[in-house]
Amino acid sequence: MALIDRVTSWEGKKTYLFRGREILVHEGGEAAGADAVARFDASRIERICEDTLTGCIGVALQPDAPAPAGCAFEPFPSYFHTHDEAENARAARMKGYCNWLSATRYCPFCGQPLQLHDTENAQVCPACGRLHYPRIEPCIITLITRGEELLLLRNARDTQGIYACLAGFVETGETLEQALRREVHEETALEVKNIRYAGSQGWPFPDQLMMAFYAEYAGGEIRIQESEIADARWFRRDALPPLPRPGSIARRLIENDF
Repeated sequence: MALIDRVTSWEGKKTYLFRGREILVHEGGEAAGADAVARFDASRIERICEDTLTGCIGVALQPDAPAPAGCAFEPFPSYFHTHDEAENARAARMKGYCNWLSATRYCPFCGQPLQLHDTENAQVCPACGRLHYPRIEPCIITLITRGEELLLLRNARDTQGIYACLAGFVETGETLEQALRREVHEETALEVKNIRYAGSQGWPFPDQLMMAFYAEYAGGEIRIQESEIADARWFRRDALPPLPRPGSIARRLIENDF
């Protein structure tokens, strides 16, 4: 099925409006929908696309777009926390498509402007004929335990004092387990054992697929990779630091919600 960058009809179609890492919702917490689109000046809208597979519409708004009366922008983790998996998958899918269409405008082989394919969720180069599909970046995220303690880290770019789970991108040729061990060693110098898959979450910021694991401490002393990590410590469950928002897969790992 295909993406289209125009909408022939809004009626009955689930519509999502995005501003950066936020989604527009009504006061009751549901996605604002097609009625909200007409309340934005055209200059505030960056991209509109429709997914013919799901019938959903995604609208990317400019960073300075204000919320209309009766609506508010909600952080994605909060939205994920209050909706079921099917709804979250639809919202993440449309956010991912909006990101991709906004960022991928020219063929990386010949530099010509891309066009949406007629029958697939892809873009095609009219000059060289190459197809380009939405990019998905596989990432591992892991909660490491040592008895009753949890290893939590604060990112070097964090400004809110939030501690989360260790995470990183999977490199070419790696298995997920190899990527996990490498990231753990690079960022903390620790070794792990008993790696166990927990679950996954689409995280379209801009295009990650987060694959979550539990692992146990196997040895070593913490030595942080200062370019990536500001702090890493062992915490007991009865004395946890500020955590990621509910709805994020990191919070689910920490709360053992799998």
